[in-house]
Amino acid sequence: MSDLTHTLPVADAHSVGRRVRDLLTRFRGRLTAIVVVHAAATACGLIPPLVLGEIIDRVSSHQQLSLLQSASVIAVALLVGAVLEFTAAKWSFILGERVFSILRMQFLTGLLAMPLRHVERADAGEILSRSTSDMDALQEVTRTGLPETIVGSVTTAMTLGCAFVINPLLALGCLVGFPPIILATRWYVRRAEKAYGDELEARAAVSSQVTESVRGHEVVETLRLEEVRKSSASRAVARAVDTASEPIRLEQHAFPVIQIGYHLPLLVVVGWGAWLVRDGSAEVGQVAAIALYMRAILSPLDDLIYWFGEAQPARAALARILGVAADPVAAQRAVPKEHAPLRQREALSVQQLSFGYVDGTSVLHDINLTVHTGERVCVVGASGAGKTTLALLLAGILTPASGSIRVADTGRCDDTRLDIVLMTQEDHVFGGTVADNLTLVRDDASEAAIWHALEAVGADGWVKAMGDVLQTRLGADAHTLTPAQARQLSLARLVLMKPRVLILDEATAGLSEEEAKRFATLLPTVLQDTTVIQIAHDLWAAQNSDQVVVMDGGNIVEQGSHTELLSSDGAYTRLWNSWRSASHSQGQLG
Repeated sequence: MSDLTHTLPVADAHSVGRRVRDLLTRFRGRLTAIVVVHAAATACGLIPPLVLGEIIDRVSSHQQLSLLQSASVIAVALLVGAVLEFTAAKWSFILGERVFSILRMQFLTGLLAMPLRHVERADAGEILSRSTSDMDALQEVTRTGLPETIVGSVTTAMTLGCAFVINPLLALGCLVGFPPIILATRWYVRRAEKAYGDELEARAAVSSQVTESVRGHEVVETLRLEEVRKSSASRAVARAVDTASEPIRLEQHAFPVIQIGYHLPLLVVVGWGAWLVRDGSAEVGQVAAIALYMRAILSPLDDLIYWFGEAQPARAALARILGVAADPVAAQRAVPKEHAPLRQREALSVQQLSFGYVDGTSVLHDINLTVHTGERVCVVGASGAGKTTLALLLAGILTPASGSIRVADTGRCDDTRLDIVLMTQEDHVFGGTVADNLTLVRDDASEAAIWHALEAVGADGWVKAMGDVLQTRLGADAHTLTPAQARQLSLARLVLMKPRVLILDEATAGLSEEEAKRFATLLPTVLQDTTVIQIAHDLWAAQNSDQVVVMDGGNIVEQGSHTELLSSDGAYTRLWNSWRSASHSQGQLG
């Protein structure tokens, strides 16, 4: 994998075990209630074999027997057991769903906590695989496997316990299957974690190949790379097939031995019981009852073995899912900006700010910048000067190596506005309605507030023209917005958010000059209380700014108004003359 690609980590066995223990502790009360109800249901299920054994012994000894009474006891036990089993199963499935939802949200939270630069560098197929196939593997175990495992464990334990109560000597035959089960299980578990981890990783590689081919289909077609991509995909598929064969091999060796282990007790109990009956150490009814118990637990044991097998890939999937949250880079996500008393009218203060993408290599050097409330600041400079890096640091997407970023504290407890918001040239329209796309930034926004935001950015006309107005569904399978409409929708979100500081990083790229100027003209009107820092290559935006910041080589080399900097005949003057010359040439070509 390329060095430019960030590989998502996988949680170690200790972290997985700790997370499982945390979940068990968190739901200890519910688990206890479920186990108790399952135990009661199992106890009811143990009554019929006991009664049948008693009937056999009474018939064998020619004692009086009330079949109606025995039948009534069996019927009541079965009825009560069915009700308890249904209740316990319902609680178990609810618990499984709850656990899965927590793990799913933890994965999503960890993914969203990753810095933007790492999301862009991460393998798209790896992220897709962890959010789909890994989640599917975990979902089945938590939703269905967890309840059935609880049922199987409680049923098996109580049934064996009851067998020892009936006749301890005879019940020893029930334990004969444990040695092969334990040995085969240990052999399987030692090898399963790596085998299933490799299999999931190989599946992710296949997803990556497919994703890259789809996303780069234009390059594939224009450069005639179809055969190259097919060959690469074939190698990934071949590796996936090879890795999938190893878990199958493990199951083929371990599971037959385990199945022999849980079928063997029934045969031993019948044979051992016949010898004990002849010896006078057991009664026929006791042998029948325990044999029925061993027959009854075949199904729960089969479920246990099945879900034990399914738990291995689920465990590997859980390690991969938890690994996203454990990403050491995501853990370094920038902390919220420091709120501290600033001088009057100061909105933002940056002091001695330094940053490097690679340890030992500095991109920004001791940046000092003060921005006043309501001020319009334009940051300019040649490509690679550090403008975008500064924007990402101010927005909290990157973490500074040293220095501080302080944001003015309003002192109002009820002020829920975001401190700093970064708006780039990328607009994303989420699947859902127009209203959904706006209220996702402020779920308490009224319809009147939504319309005010749309009117403020000039989007109310085309929204009213759509069939379902605010309830019109947007997305690939619904109504598709034009780039200008998507940009207006993004601006309307900003109107609803009312951030204290708004950073625009090439936010007008892709728009026509007229649309870009209209966008810049609207900002002071719709965001009157917002401080705006604009990162720009087109220097026309600098003319109307209160302050222009010129960057070069990761340093701020000039600061001042447009007029002041032009009169100083420095770096900004050279940028301005170069831009004017390029703009004039483009105008002539047009």
